[in-house]
Amino acid sequence: MVKKSATIITLNKAASEPIHLQIYTRFKEAVEGGLLNDGDRVPSTRVLASELGVARGTVESAYSMLLGEGIFVSKGQAGSFVHAPFRPVGQATPARTPRPRKTSSMAHPEPGLVAGGPSHVFLPGSPAYDAFPRKVWSRLASRRMRSLSAGDFSYRDPLGYLPLRQSIATYLRLSRGVACEPQQVFITVGYQGALDFLSRCLGLQGKDVWMEDPGYILATSMLQDVGAHLVRVPVDQEGMMVSEGIRMSPHASLAIVTPSHQSPLAMALSWSRRMQLLDWAGSAGAWVIEDDYDGEFRYSGYPLPSLKSLDQYDRVIYAGTFSKTLFPALRLGYLVLPQSLVDTCTEKARLYQLGSSIGPQLVVNDFIAEGHFSRHLKKMRSLYAERREMTRKVLRDVLGNHLEINAHKNGTHFAAKIISPHTDQAIVSGFNQLGYGIHALSRWTANGAQSSRAHSSHNGLIIGFTNIANEKTAEHAARQLQGFFT
Repeated sequence: MVKKSATIITLNKAASEPIHLQIYTRFKEAVEGGLLNDGDRVPSTRVLASELGVARGTVESAYSMLLGEGIFVSKGQAGSFVHAPFRPVGQATPARTPRPRKTSSMAHPEPGLVAGGPSHVFLPGSPAYDAFPRKVWSRLASRRMRSLSAGDFSYRDPLGYLPLRQSIATYLRLSRGVACEPQQVFITVGYQGALDFLSRCLGLQGKDVWMEDPGYILATSMLQDVGAHLVRVPVDQEGMMVSEGIRMSPHASLAIVTPSHQSPLAMALSWSRRMQLLDWAGSAGAWVIEDDYDGEFRYSGYPLPSLKSLDQYDRVIYAGTFSKTLFPALRLGYLVLPQSLVDTCTEKARLYQLGSSIGPQLVVNDFIAEGHFSRHLKKMRSLYAERREMTRKVLRDVLGNHLEINAHKNGTHFAAKIISPHTDQAIVSGFNQLGYGIHALSRWTANGAQSSRAHSSHNGLIIGFTNIANEKTAEHAARQLQGFFT
């Protein structure tokens, strides 16, 4: 145990700096100054809180920051220890010369604008970056990087890190009703990586593939690139019109659907359509890719069962991603394959090296296994529900004469139909020059150029709400958008 903490940590409770930051700073200075050495055990949060006369939660906040930066390392019941292998015992770190703080004309940007980069305000398909648990993630990542073994540096299983596949299988069984074994779970480089891999496994060149219209634009481009023949199946208020798909191409090899939250119109695939789609796949020997990209975010009623949980024919390939639940830069997704595809896809995975790098997989596994993922999702559902209602109210108040916003209470974006004589692509082109990133609905349709006409049923905007931190931010962006309707 290190020397009495009060000799190292002195607090000024009258100062404006929060107490937990003072504790953090004093410990950090003690390590840098040689008062604490590598391997020194630090007091428990209970003991230190008692010594300093502060709340235990205050000390825990400081320790969390120190653990996250790797200055402390936790060894379970043994306690927390100083981690400073970069400096010989007793040798102080030279004092640093403080750098002058840079100033910029963007030091106080307009609400909703990010200094030095594009705004995430109104950007569809993005999680709330301000609400991500960075401290927890940093702590897990630091711990993993410090504990890498020689085996971790070697070639890994191309199907993905097995403990992560086990964690995903457990999570899907509990949350989405998907009964699967870890051997059916394949880790991919995001959803696009999953599609690319499946196109190789299923041999889609020259084959008919059902796609929702409107539907996910990047999936459309990728399938066209591999030589698949796209059959654009229209959607209505019940989702994909399966009867139309059967009429247009009864012997298609594959159907790609977003049943929990249609991309981009947001309705859920009705129960009768789900049964009709599964029956068609079973009789036609076709595969169905269930893209469950926003299935975790539903703000009213009970969560809908996944399509795969209803599949009695074993024809559904379940595709998930951590881009919407954690952050897109992970580029980490996964597939749950039918048993009949596992062997074939395993051979292809070894040939094409399906999996992503080991580091993110290790951290995501710890994030799930230690319960952080489920807590994060619960928090985000509540936060997104609030931000959705706030953004919807502002858009209605500011743009109610121009936009008709859908009422679906799920997902992370709105699909808003333009009801005034303006075209979505012209509005998006001008508005996004201000640094935003909304999408024109017409570009997600089979014929975007023709559908962009003002009278088209697909003349609309796709607007995200997850990064709207407050009403002022929403109103500022809405007022700027309003200028392109005049």
